[in-house]
Amino acid sequence: MEARRRYGRRRGRVPTGDKFLPRLGPAGAEPFATLDDAIDAWSAERPGPDTPIEGLHFVALDCETTGQSPHHLVELGAVAFTMREHLMSFETLVHSNDRINPYARRIHGIDAATLNGAPPVSVVVERFQRFAKGAVLVEHSADAFDTRLIGRAIGSSLDADNVDTTRLAAKLFDLKDTIGLERLCRELGVVHRRPHHALADAEATAACFLELVRRGSERFNWSTLGDLLLAGKPPAVAADVGVAPPGSQPKGADSAPRTRRRR
Repeated sequence: MEARRRYGRRRGRVPTGDKFLPRLGPAGAEPFATLDDAIDAWSAERPGPDTPIEGLHFVALDCETTGQSPHHLVELGAVAFTMREHLMSFETLVHSNDRINPYARRIHGIDAATLNGAPPVSVVVERFQRFAKGAVLVEHSADAFDTRLIGRAIGSSLDADNVDTTRLAAKLFDLKDTIGLERLCRELGVVHRRPHHALADAEATAACFLELVRRGSERFNWSTLGDLLLAGKPPAVAADVGVAPPGSQPKGADSAPRTRRRR
């Protein structure tokens, strides 16, 4: 039997940069995070379960990866927002010398040349930690793929609760299977400006979340963080605890998830 083909390290090294390298850019005039911002104005302590939804701030996020286990980050996009307003966007490609799986490359369009001048993962995730401080994380992933990937890059789990829009949608629509992001956008009338671009996916996730919460508040009386966690928190995963940075094998844990969430 022919051995399974592996996509190892590429020949040559991709130069790193010291600034964010966005691929998509703003949809309008919204403010954008930079790598050297000192602190974000909305930064706060982690909220408790009794905190009213209207008093929370959220960060919707999405990652694009090398597409093979162990997955490595090649793009991170995020949107900080409240139920009333957009606060700031976060977008950058992420330096990697690992070869990108050809299938993943066809899906998200990122190759080695695209990453030329992108900042290293260590400084990107450190900046993201500050960007997300005190926020409730929102992702479209039934197994918390994105937050686990970032935690793996940091070397520890993110200090935040997270809510999965696929679980909120399943609760509202009585779904048995995970709904893809593009289909959910169609169901909710959300505009998705560029699928498989991390920032655009994060924007779409945030917009879907707002509409899901609006409907859930009407139908199920969701009013607190605890209500959102009860309906939409992904299950705890053993690999979230004590994970190692990219390139090393976590002790007592499997490698990163093998598959991406559905679109």
